[in-house]
Amino acid sequence: MGRLNYAKNGTTILLFCCFTSCLSQEILLVEKVKELVPQSAIPSETQIFVGDLNCDGIEDIVLRFKVINEPIENEHFYILLVKNNGTIKLQEKDIFSFDNKNGMAFDTVTISKDCGFTVMYCGKENTIGSYRKISFRYHADELGNHYWILNRDEELFQHKVFAPAPQEPIVVIQSDMRGIGGEYFGNIKENLYDVMLCMKIKNYIPDSTSECRAYSGDLNRDTFDDIILRFKIRNESENREHFHLFLGQNNGTYKLVAKNDYLELDGVDGTVFDKIVIKNGYFSLEYRGYGNTGGSYDIITFKYSETDKNWLLYRVGSKFVHRYFTEGEPTENIRTQKDFGKILFEDYR
Repeated sequence: MGRLNYAKNGTTILLFCCFTSCLSQEILLVEKVKELVPQSAIPSETQIFVGDLNCDGIEDIVLRFKVINEPIENEHFYILLVKNNGTIKLQEKDIFSFDNKNGMAFDTVTISKDCGFTVMYCGKENTIGSYRKISFRYHADELGNHYWILNRDEELFQHKVFAPAPQEPIVVIQSDMRGIGGEYFGNIKENLYDVMLCMKIKNYIPDSTSECRAYSGDLNRDTFDDIILRFKIRNESENREHFHLFLGQNNGTYKLVAKNDYLELDGVDGTVFDKIVIKNGYFSLEYRGYGNTGGSYDIITFKYSETDKNWLLYRVGSKFVHRYFTEGEPTENIRTQKDFGKILFEDYR
């Protein structure tokens, strides 16, 4: 016995079906979709939304599910195209990480008559009135390849106590994506989709930036999402990086609370910047080797101190590997606060 939340034309229907008693075409469709749902999917967080996604007159499916033991905000979305013979093809998939962020929870997926679709999040409890709507438009190239491209991402934050007055929504459109590829469904994945984050702190971003990327997560173990902005500035050393930390406020804004403008690690000692990982008051700056130094890495981790109301250097781990000059098993070098003492984020060099 299985269960999927099934939505069509804006109405959600709970279908309880088994493989021996599928009597209608729609129930058969649900059964076929069930074969694509991982065993680790959470039943109450598994839903399908039906509509024509590629303008062929046949109803297709957006499948949404969450997986056990993943972060609670992670949502998996599959675009499933249905063929004339009733078979289903997994056309594209992506992972969003917007559910249960900033007081908003997933609401629904709507599929439009022009084969686009919108993923909708709504506020709850004190944030009733908040919303986020991420809309994609359908495009087929001359070779018949199918694409769903970000058309508009609109977010409005309201709070009964801290932001009761009408707010202006933050809007991202395709042209804001700067041609980085993140505008295509399939590339929205966690931390790749940074344009909305940059929009929220755009007044802090210098016009002279040459690289710019934002990452979100919990920097200080409160209930609000925070942001780390990494950027470089034209005409500076190509190794120099800027890292600015912003804390989410209860009125939906962000406050610059710490910055380090002096790191020169990118492209040094055979490693280049890879990503920033933020989790539960910790964040790590990660650098990876490439080419002859593949396997090398530097990971610098900071931890939020409630006492200092700041981030302290917590751990530095590194390994150097060279294809031609490394003999034997490379040694991992790990240093902790016992080795380097108390160092604030803004003082780290």
